Amino acid sequence: MKTNLRLIGGRRLESSNNIFTRPTTLIVREAIFNILKNTVENSNWLDLFSGTGAVSCEAYNHGAKKIVAIEKNKNNSKICLKNLYSLPNIDNRKNDIEVICKDVLIWTKPNIERKSSSKFNDFNKIKFDFIYLDPPYKTNYYELVLNQLFNCNFIRKGTIVICEHSLELDIRKNILWDIYDVRTYGQSKLTFLIYI
Repeated sequence: MKTNLRLIGGRRLESSNNIFTRPTTLIVREAIFNILKNTVENSNWLDLFSGTGAVSCEAYNHGAKKIVAIEKNKNNSKICLKNLYSLPNIDNRKNDIEVICKDVLIWTKPNIERKSSSKFNDFNKIKFDFIYLDPPYKTNYYELVLNQLFNCNFIRKGTIVICEHSLELDIRKNILWDIYDVRTYGQSKLTFLIYI
């Protein structure tokens, strides 16, 4: 079912007909960017399980320098790119944006070669400042993806990983990461992890 998807500020985005797509709510997106404030400006942003790209679009609007979105559903990844390309002043920024139609579980494996179509020739040289992780709530992907992420060479000390998940899930501190913050909004919880 299509949803009435809007960005902070009211701009409308295209949404998906896929019943399994659950866009991050406006309240949660507002909370994320209020917490991060101006630290997003000039940052490198990775959006995992990006869906139709609402979080990537918010990162762009908050001044992220490079945005990479990973989404395995072909239709959603096309909508994600379309939504990003609909944003103001995008013509000068298209080289800073990459939407990759790939399975996150494969793409985040630590020692694989991540080739890009054209814009980022070598992902091994990019260090992400923020990583947004939002798989389907009823999956057990979090532990696997987090352990893969924190062993990848595109993460650095101080990288913040923001996990959106259900209230039932409790993400705990690990030898690779510390818990930076935890917030609850309705049926969603945000756990902010920092690479130590």
